[in-house]
Amino acid sequence: MKNKVAKLVAVLAMTVGFASCEVTVGGSYYDCVDYYDYWGWYSHTECGYYYYNTDGTQSFELDMVSDVAVKETIALEKTASIYAEKFSLSSEKAMQIAKNVKDLNTLEDRSAADLADFAQRLYGVNPSQVVDAVASAQVGNSAELDAVISTAAENFNTDTETMKAIVKELHGQALQANGIEL
Repeated sequence: MKNKVAKLVAVLAMTVGFASCEVTVGGSYYDCVDYYDYWGWYSHTECGYYYYNTDGTQSFELDMVSDVAVKETIALEKTASIYAEKFSLSSEKAMQIAKNVKDLNTLEDRSAADLADFAQRLYGVNPSQVVDAVASAQVGNSAELDAVISTAAENFNTDTETMKAIVKELHGQALQANGIEL
């Protein structure tokens, strides 16, 4: 019974640890420290565990998973802000682009299914429509591609020209390699 209570207390402490930045559990505690440069600008945050050693000293171990997550979040936010500014998008739609591009770039071997899933999640259009539209555009009929881009523009609450600029930004090399002009 005593062991179960100790486990419950530990779980509660860890749960509170996700809500706050500093937690004390069994002689150690978790803390995040913000670092600033000489001029007072925010540099980075390091999170980790402080442990008390038997000789009375204290040691620190970094929480690398948290550090990586923070860096990825910052990179996504910066990328999203670039897309938002460049294409006059809402921060939500810009973040949608940033996340989908990041997800696609993490795949080393991209299959046709991966690209179809990317198109569906990013543009909100049926992947088979995209394939048919691109195939038609390769032989000079760009009406289908224009219709798909128009649908995607509606999903993004933007105009067709802005959506074409987004498609050119993300897929410009592939379009050019296949002789498709937007």
